[in-house]
Amino acid sequence: MNFAKCLYICVLVLLVISCSDDKIINEQGKPIIDKVIPENTWVGDTLTIYGSYFGDPSITSFLVFDNQNIINSTKCLKWTISQIKVIVPLTSSSEVMVIVDQDSSNKYAIKVSRLPKIECVEISSGSFIMGSNYGLKDELPVHTVQISSPFLMSIYEINQFVYEQVMGTNPSIVKDHKLPVDSVNWIDAIQFCNKLSEIDGLTPAYQFFGENVTWNVETDGWRLPTESEWEYACRAGTQGEYSGDWILDDLGWYNMNSGMHSHPSGRKTGNLWGLFDMNGNLWEWCWDFYADDYYNNSSGTDPKGPDSGSRHVARGGSWNEGNIFARSSNRSYPDNSLQSTGFRIVRTIKK
Repeated sequence: MNFAKCLYICVLVLLVISCSDDKIINEQGKPIIDKVIPENTWVGDTLTIYGSYFGDPSITSFLVFDNQNIINSTKCLKWTISQIKVIVPLTSSSEVMVIVDQDSSNKYAIKVSRLPKIECVEISSGSFIMGSNYGLKDELPVHTVQISSPFLMSIYEINQFVYEQVMGTNPSIVKDHKLPVDSVNWIDAIQFCNKLSEIDGLTPAYQFFGENVTWNVETDGWRLPTESEWEYACRAGTQGEYSGDWILDDLGWYNMNSGMHSHPSGRKTGNLWGLFDMNGNLWEWCWDFYADDYYNNSSGTDPKGPDSGSRHVARGGSWNEGNIFARSSNRSYPDNSLQSTGFRIVRTIKK
């Protein structure tokens, strides 16, 4: 289902008190819209309308989204003679109106989506050395893995705003839309992927059979990375312990520099492939079931983990763990939704 919508900004009436700035001069004239920024916007984004003769706001002049007036609302940020700012609300309407003096001759078409675009980087196919001789026994033996298909990976961990828009809830302990969503269990992350796929008009990757989940690898939908895809992307062509030769303090948040809380994604240095917070900040769910001896018999091409298990793999370390847990090869297997657990998403590039 495609939630992108064209909104027609119609300037109609003069006279309100909503969204008003102090000491606005009541300037008469034909309302004119010069431009709207951004032309492609989303629910929750700030929309700015530039023009002339928008009038002096009063109780009879207002914005209309989805047949509902925005008057004296926190969504309406500013209204002057030449500029209106508003936070785009959740709407199923194809039209937004600015009422100014019954003049509807001016229209400006823009596109509004339910969600902002999720920034991704393309990860090319290739091979890498998986595991480490300097970690725990479940990181052995060190072995070569081939990733046969390119995929898109989200540059950042999924944040609370996007998660709430897709799922309708926010499980995070500390509520802040700028922060990555936390306290997400594995099945929550799986369901998010399917719902986002439906919003984007893609075929969901996962099917549910009671409590069992299967992955249809032929689909183009959003999904969690496999454990091997995650480590391949994290290493970004290097063999260092932390996404290359950089020190962890430059790359991510862990217990010695985090202040014991998570941080908005992208505040630290990205790895060589442009991915942020792969080391530290939040543990990130992967598709695979966990087994401590899996590397002894895993496939050398596109391994997808054991066929069954009681827990799933999480990677990357977190804000409340030490540096050893943030190593690129370290493996974890949380048994519930911790405050330090989030995720990022991938999508196979179909030829």
